[in-house]
Amino acid sequence: MKPKEILDLFRKAFEAGRSAQSYLITGPIREMGSRLAVQMIQVLYCQAPNKPCGKCEDCRKVAERLNVDVHWIFPEKKSRIISVAQMREQVLAPLSESSFAGGWKVCVIVGADCLKEEAANAFLKTLEEPTARTLFLLLSDTPQRLLPTIISRCQRIDLEETRELVEPFQSRVLDVLASPYLRNAVERMAMSAQVVAILADMKAKAEEWVKEEEAKLEKDGEVVVEKDVHLARVSARYRELRKDLVSTMSRWYRDLMVLVAGGDESLVYNQKHLTVLRERASKLKLHHALYNLKAIEELDRQLEMNLKEEHVFAYAIDRIRHGLPV
Repeated sequence: MKPKEILDLFRKAFEAGRSAQSYLITGPIREMGSRLAVQMIQVLYCQAPNKPCGKCEDCRKVAERLNVDVHWIFPEKKSRIISVAQMREQVLAPLSESSFAGGWKVCVIVGADCLKEEAANAFLKTLEEPTARTLFLLLSDTPQRLLPTIISRCQRIDLEETRELVEPFQSRVLDVLASPYLRNAVERMAMSAQVVAILADMKAKAEEWVKEEEAKLEKDGEVVVEKDVHLARVSARYRELRKDLVSTMSRWYRDLMVLVAGGDESLVYNQKHLTVLRERASKLKLHHALYNLKAIEELDRQLEMNLKEEHVFAYAIDRIRHGLPV
């Protein structure tokens, strides 16, 4: 669903007193998911007739994470783990107390799939028996890694997304995929090195973005970001960029499959590269095109296993059938 549709449904349910107390928001959590979470929380606190107005003092405090009854929890280690100690200190303890303003208490878990089993089990009882006027928002881009018992106790919201890798990274990745220098092992090794260079630049950009965000949080000394938190945020932002890079590659090879299978050219996502894709498709068999998609899926799984990126991409680019003469 689109965020606007989700927000409208949540607002109507809240006003009717029928909103759930636990939601699992799946999809791109850094931008779309977090923004939706803020808007849903603003519905609880906003005093304007058309909630959320996004302009009042209550909405501002939620957006700037200054509302003391709204608790945000992130993976705080470089390995992107939410520990049981963190769960007890940052979620269970504050939620067991009365709200400061006498109203709603909210917990937002960004990257809920990073809950260690002990943390998830500690959280489960609270999730099963939430106190009145308590809202849980769990954000995850890989919900399959969550405990089934947690998923079953949440109302799931799947964000509809048409994400693209930000520029200039997307153009650089497409240049690699469209390159004529993918004919032999040496050329493919050189192209995989270009992808690794793109990844390095994405890491630098993730660091830059997080520093800018933290500078806003630290304004006037309101929040001091610890090193572990900073590293976790950079890692999360970078992994989102990397996920978008893999999606860019996946769309390219889906385009090839569409053309090889005789699909209409209007279905091709990368229309600007239609000539190249058409030429490549003419040199591939359907089983080659299917094999390529499986190779990208395997690449994605290997990255989630934290295997060395340079090896994963080099292996994938070497084994894929690019539709070029050897």
